[in-house]
Amino acid sequence: YCLCCLHLSRQAEALKADMTDSKLGAAEVWTSRQALQDLYQKMLVTDLEYALDKKVEQDLWNHAFKNQITTLQSQAKNRANPNRSEVQANLSLFLEAASGFYTQLLQELCTVFNVDLPCRVKSSQLGIISNKQTNASTIVKPQPSSCSYICQHCLVHLGDIGECFSLFVFTHYFHMTSYSGSFHQPAESSC
Repeated sequence: YCLCCLHLSRQAEALKADMTDSKLGAAEVWTSRQALQDLYQKMLVTDLEYALDKKVEQDLWNHAFKNQITTLQSQAKNRANPNRSEVQANLSLFLEAASGFYTQLLQELCTVFNVDLPCRVKSSQLGIISNKQTNASTIVKPQPSSCSYICQHCLVHLGDIGECFSLFVFTHYFHMTSYSGSFHQPAESSC
């Protein structure tokens, strides 16, 4: 295994401990979460086999995204919460950030490991000429089945995030329209 990944693994454990430290403020936890995302992304790209063996993809989802989404959803559903609208805005932003992270991770994995997914637009089609500054000599070549698994993992979580966002938008719309007493009927389209 890559010695770099062993070092990154230790750093990730320290960051996960920081995120559960009740003495830290929201900004420090946010910073630790961002650093954890970066470390896990680097591990997945550098030595996918090691990362999968250590279940990095599951830790990434649970510690960097799922736990926070669950917490924000719970706070947003609490009608007695005086900061409810702020929490709803934070949830929306967090879901967008999570979607962006997994979309970008999928793009990087497909580019680095030369995976062709039918749903993926290649970087060159987006006008991106060079790949991210990934040093090819430090990357351990993974098994094709591992590449397929991690791409599927990203797509599943993009679906999870989309489902959370759809539910959030529906619930928010329903609550907003219940204040007016009737549902807003959109104007007929002229298209």
